[in-house]
Amino acid sequence: MLRKLALLLLMAIPVVSATEVVLVSDNAADHACAIGVANALNATIITTEWGTYDKNLVDEILALSPEKVIVIGGPVAVAENYTTALENVGIEVERVWGETRYETNANVTLRFQHQFRTAYGDNATVCVCHGLDNIALNETMEKIRDGHCLVLLTNGTNLTVEPERLQLKIHKIEVVENPICQFCNHSGIANMLMQRGFKVEVEKIPEDRVKLMLQHRIKTMEMKIKILKNSGVDTSELESKLSEVEELMNQNRYQDAYRIMVQLQGEQMAMVRLHLHPIGHGIAKGMGIKMEENVSCMNCQNINASKGNENVSHTYHQKYE
Repeated sequence: MLRKLALLLLMAIPVVSATEVVLVSDNAADHACAIGVANALNATIITTEWGTYDKNLVDEILALSPEKVIVIGGPVAVAENYTTALENVGIEVERVWGETRYETNANVTLRFQHQFRTAYGDNATVCVCHGLDNIALNETMEKIRDGHCLVLLTNGTNLTVEPERLQLKIHKIEVVENPICQFCNHSGIANMLMQRGFKVEVEKIPEDRVKLMLQHRIKTMEMKIKILKNSGVDTSELESKLSEVEELMNQNRYQDAYRIMVQLQGEQMAMVRLHLHPIGHGIAKGMGIKMEENVSCMNCQNINASKGNENVSHTYHQKYE
């Protein structure tokens, strides 16, 4: 009797099945891209910590019974261990990525532009964010989740993909403005797009919200520096720079604080990559190390490249080796 009851209970539990799953790191730029892909494909999105392999997430993916897993981001951002584990049980894995977050955004946009066209029809909205501006990217994610837009990154000069080359009818372009980001060049990007005939709106994030998000980033950086220090890495320069950020915040010099915070983030990521990240493998979950994509310096070289007829504007950043 008990065995029959247990069988009936099992039959009553719905089996969740997802045709496709999108796996991405918590890097803001990659994650924004992945949300758009998941929406267009009606797929489930699974997020892993950058550079970290978590077997529990593999189990979570397998529970969805996907036919295919689409990985957004490179093998450092989303550890190659995931691909191996999934392919070993017969699941097809497609990784879409580039050497930088800009290339990843370009490649993802071009790879899925037909799906975006189906999802948006003749009323597509493009949201433009600076690739290093996590505040604007996090704000934009809500728009993407609502099916409001797809995201293109800018380095303050170019876009990852020229909108004219997309097989989409673009209704308007929203430039998401973080008012304390001095290097983002929002007005320059907006003017450039308007001169090319696009309907452009500038969506300014409220300053009080920006300040709260910056304060949160300071606390997160404190934690990351502590992890490095506990691992035997000399973090004196990072600590000094973080103290400078906090002092600037106390002086209400938010633009200067944010500029240095972005530089600090790049230096911290480079230090993690140099000292703690084993080549080809993600850090096992539970070691207390959470890393993000290699972020380059803000003085970068812009190279406009073309892949076939796609006309992708790639931005290659100097890497911390």
